[in-house]
Amino acid sequence: MDSSQFSDNLFRHEGFEQFYTKGATSDTFRIKLYGKLHFLKRLKKELVGDIRYQEAFLKEFETGYRLEHPNLVRYISMTDDGILMEYVDGEALTQRLTDQPNYFKNKKNFDKFVRQLLDVVGYLHAHQVLHLDLKPDNILLTRINDDVKLIDLGCCYTDTFTDTTGHTDACAAPEQLSGDKVDARTDIYAIGKILRQITHPSIYNKVIERCTAEEPEKRYSSVKDIQADILRKKRKKAFLPIAVILLSILIALGTFFNSPQKETSRVNTETVEIDIDTMQQSVSIVPQEDKSQEVTSPQAGLRQNDTVPKSTPPDNLSLLKEDMEKRIDKAYQATIATFCDSVFPSPTIGLSWKTQSTAFHNEILQMCKDLQEEYPTVSETLIFSEAESRFQTLVGFVFNKMRENGEHH
Repeated sequence: MDSSQFSDNLFRHEGFEQFYTKGATSDTFRIKLYGKLHFLKRLKKELVGDIRYQEAFLKEFETGYRLEHPNLVRYISMTDDGILMEYVDGEALTQRLTDQPNYFKNKKNFDKFVRQLLDVVGYLHAHQVLHLDLKPDNILLTRINDDVKLIDLGCCYTDTFTDTTGHTDACAAPEQLSGDKVDARTDIYAIGKILRQITHPSIYNKVIERCTAEEPEKRYSSVKDIQADILRKKRKKAFLPIAVILLSILIALGTFFNSPQKETSRVNTETVEIDIDTMQQSVSIVPQEDKSQEVTSPQAGLRQNDTVPKSTPPDNLSLLKEDMEKRIDKAYQATIATFCDSVFPSPTIGLSWKTQSTAFHNEILQMCKDLQEEYPTVSETLIFSEAESRFQTLVGFVFNKMRENGEHH
């Protein structure tokens, strides 16, 4: 190879620089071709005549040449002198951890790294390629924007190249060490080993634990499963403070609306019970010896000691319900209706939701007071019970819509 025309002329006229960090089977160079920097990888002299390493070299190029991903080093051509690839101006993950030990303490840096690493490994798997040598030395971070660049397909396994030339013990899955069958879960094990070496948020602990399970069947079956699990954990964590806000609001509203139900009276005379829908009256007699007994109505939101005229016209209830429906709908449209297009979890949406749902609540309360004055023959408790039911239905509907929107994103 050293005697090739490529070596004799290109290096002399364009310039080349040998990297001091050498691989186990290859020497690496940075060369300038047509004014652009490239990376050249060629077999060590003592291995040039070994058919196993020649085939591994061919496998790496033919596999890499057909792949195109922003986080995978690009393979350009293969010559008598070796494999020509794009040059990546960056540093290995190993070096980054040494030079900037606090880099991944920034959650955004870690999330970006994981997202890009999973994306490129998932891409390989989707194209029937197992990397089988995932390790910090084979992951570069670019100097501009700190993007992931995965390198070195020398140990990869494909449908057409089923022989692998080696692995790195520190990140190799048990099945690699024992010579058993490998699959996507083998790379997933290595991903977990890599992430374990990096400072990471606590939500990744169980993800890493599952990735590095000794038995393949206990690991994630695919990279997509890892991505989905991480997304669920993040949504759950982000959703918690929003859920607390919503729960606080609902508890406050429930306390207000249900307060009439908590009031009881000692009854020793006739007690009138009212059916909300039909205003039918029935009479129950409480014996004298049960004077201390607290009585609650089987109808939600009604108090037993409410004074309700037995002659309340049914038409009044129909008019009230129709009037209430219009007013609640107007308040709903003016406050929380637009949230049907929003997505939980989101801190911004959560704060806005708290403001608008409180405004909706306040308008409902004012409406109840107005209806009491306009319909004096209808029980106050009945008005509040109807309003409460309608309010909780609408709040629940909107909140569920936001959650559904979040699941589809």
